[in-house]
Amino acid sequence: PSTNGDPNAIVLVSDEKAAGRDSYEHNIGVWYEAGAQKWAIFNQNRVAVPTGATFEVEIPPASATFVHRAGVLNTDNNYTYLDNELTNGEPDAVLSVTQNWNPGGGRGVYNDHPVDAVYDAKLKKWAVFNRDGEPMPQGASFNIAVPTDAS
Repeated sequence: PSTNGDPNAIVLVSDEKAAGRDSYEHNIGVWYEAGAQKWAIFNQNRVAVPTGATFEVEIPPASATFVHRAGVLNTDNNYTYLDNELTNGEPDAVLSVTQNWNPGGGRGVYNDHPVDAVYDAKLKKWAVFNRDGEPMPQGASFNIAVPTDAS
């Protein structure tokens, strides 16, 4: 209910695999369904989410979140570099990342690759990257949360 009707909400999800279980083998993301005015969890490869799949869902405070979009100026091969006051120059920050198909409820971009985050000490910026080395698609978007007590 806290996100219903809010296409700009920052929704974070993790799956069974992220929790240390090996039973879920899809790259997941979230998307906003404007007609239903609700957020949904989906598989990036567009395979139906199996009945009984479990996910942890978190809605962090707005002050600890932002949306990042991969673009021409911030993307290099399989990396897209974040530029935000919550992460710049913060090598000890703890980031939570969820792929967001359509920030704001518009059209979206699929990125069917496992993602992670890494700090680039040379640039003093964090980056989200495709762990399998595949190029980051332009327009791929990510919900980012950085707890303020973690840095």
